[in-house]
Amino acid sequence: MSTREKARSDRRARLVVIALVGAIAAFLVSTATAASAIVRETITESVVETGLTDDCRAGITGDLHGNRVLKFQIVENANGFHVQGTDGGPGRIDWSDGTYTLIDSVDRFAFNDVARGKTVVSNLTHVDSGDTYAADGTFLYRVTFHEVEKLTFANGVLRAEMQRGHFHFYGDC
Repeated sequence: MSTREKARSDRRARLVVIALVGAIAAFLVSTATAASAIVRETITESVVETGLTDDCRAGITGDLHGNRVLKFQIVENANGFHVQGTDGGPGRIDWSDGTYTLIDSVDRFAFNDVARGKTVVSNLTHVDSGDTYAADGTFLYRVTFHEVEKLTFANGVLRAEMQRGHFHFYGDC
């Protein structure tokens, strides 16, 4: 899987996470009592992926080991619930030529979940970064990917629309 393919796969995973958090908020709306509600949650999982490819260096493969942390908060307000959080975490890719890449990924989301039948529009911001080093620790290059997506929740359907996305390279990639 190349870096760009991984970005597309990560995008689908992010949308699933956002939909899950939205479903939790919708559940709270449907079961809310007169008392105010605040829900805070942190979910951590290990991530392992093998057979990655490097867009900058053909012919090598890598294995990723990292952590994914989903943190969110849901706060009841006069119109429903406000949901905000982050999803992402650090990792390391060890490449078959002895080099390695230290990576980090952060998604930020916030939206208001209002009564059923209403449309909710929100932006999701995403940043991936990776610093690649030679086996002896010498810095080789840095890649970052920035993306903003417009999310629309309407009639139980989540739609994502890319607003903008771009790669930045520093060093000899």
